[in-house]
Amino acid sequence: MNLIPMTQEIYDPYLSQAIVAYAEDKVQAKTWAQEEALALSTASFAELLPAGLATPNHFLFSLQLDEGQTIGSIWLFVEDTQAFIYDFEITVTKRGQGYGKQALKAVDQWAATQGITDIGLHVFAHNQTAYHLYKKMGYIETDISMTHRVKD
Repeated sequence: MNLIPMTQEIYDPYLSQAIVAYAEDKVQAKTWAQEEALALSTASFAELLPAGLATPNHFLFSLQLDEGQTIGSIWLFVEDTQAFIYDFEITVTKRGQGYGKQALKAVDQWAATQGITDIGLHVFAHNQTAYHLYKKMGYIETDISMTHRVKD
C-alpha cells in the first residue's frame, strides 16, 4: 500500500464527496439535523482546510496499491509528534479485503519517518466496521461520549 500525496485533480472530487459523507454521518449520529448538516459540514471543511491541499500541517493522501490502482484516501493533521486522522476511506468495492489494515500500517510507517509518536482519530459509534478495524490495529479508546434519547 502506497501513500501518494493527493493532487488537486483528486482533491476536488474528494472534498465534495467527503463533505456529503461527513454530513450524513453527523445526521446518522443525531448530532446535526438533516436541514443544516450540509452547510455545517461545508463550514467545517472550510475551517479545517482553508488553503485546501496547501493548508499547513495537513496531509491528504490517495491510497494506491502497488500496481497503481487508487482504492481510497486518508487525511492527517500533524502537530509536533502527534497526528490525527480526520478522514479515512476505502472504496466500497475494496472493503473487507484487508486494505484498511494495509493502509493503517502504511500510515504508521510514514508517521515514523515524520517523528510522530501517536496517531488519534474519531470514529462514529454507528460505524462498527471501522471501530473494529481500529481496535485490531491497536487503537484504544481515550474518550467515550454517550447519549440517551428521552422518549416523548
